[in-house]
Amino acid sequence: MQLPIKALPHTATLRGRRQNSILVYDTLTAAFHVGATLAGATSHATAIIIGIPGTVITESGATIYTVPALTLLLHTITGTFVNDEVLSDNGTVPGAAVANGTTSEAFDVYGQLMYTDIDTTIACRFYSQKDAVQQAGQTLYIVTSQRVMIPAESTPMNGDLLITTHTGYAGTYTIGNVNPAPGLAGGPHHWTCDLAKAGA
Repeated sequence: MQLPIKALPHTATLRGRRQNSILVYDTLTAAFHVGATLAGATSHATAIIIGIPGTVITESGATIYTVPALTLLLHTITGTFVNDEVLSDNGTVPGAAVANGTTSEAFDVYGQLMYTDIDTTIACRFYSQKDAVQQAGQTLYIVTSQRVMIPAESTPMNGDLLITTHTGYAGTYTIGNVNPAPGLAGGPHHWTCDLAKAGA
C-alpha cells in the first residue's frame, strides 16, 4: 500500500530537452516564422519552428549551425510529416510551402545531435511516496521516493529537469516514470512523476 503525503502547491521550472530535426521544403509561397507552429495539411503533424533559412545557432559564442536554404529547424514534433504535403505555420501572415521529403535529425558542425532546452514556469505539488511495512504487528511507513504532480496542460517527459527553490525540496531533479492520472474528460487530470536528484 502506498500513501502519498502531499505538500502545498508551489511554482517550479520545468526544463524540457527536445531533439531538433530538419525538414526541407520547396515551392515557398510565404515566409515561415521562428516560434510559430508548423502543420502538415495531409499528415496533420505539427512542430515548433526554431530556425528558418539563415538562422544562426550559437553555443558559447561560436556558430554551431546555420539553417540552410529551403530548410526548417524544428523541435517538439507530433505525428509524421509526409513528402509533398502542404506546410503552413500560424504566423500573422502564415508561412506556406510544400514538403520536400520528411524530417531528419539535425547535427551541429561537430557532428553532435542538436537539442533545444525549453523552460516553463509551472505550478506543481511535491510529495513523498511512503510504503507500508509490517513490524511486530505495527504498520510503519518508510519514504521510498520523492514524487511530483504536474498539471495536465504541461508535457513532462522522462529525462526532463524540474528546478525548484521550495523549502525542503530545493534543487534540480530529473523526472522519470511519467504517468497520466485519468481525468473525467478522457485526458489526463495531471501527471505523476518520480524525481531523482540531477547528477546523483
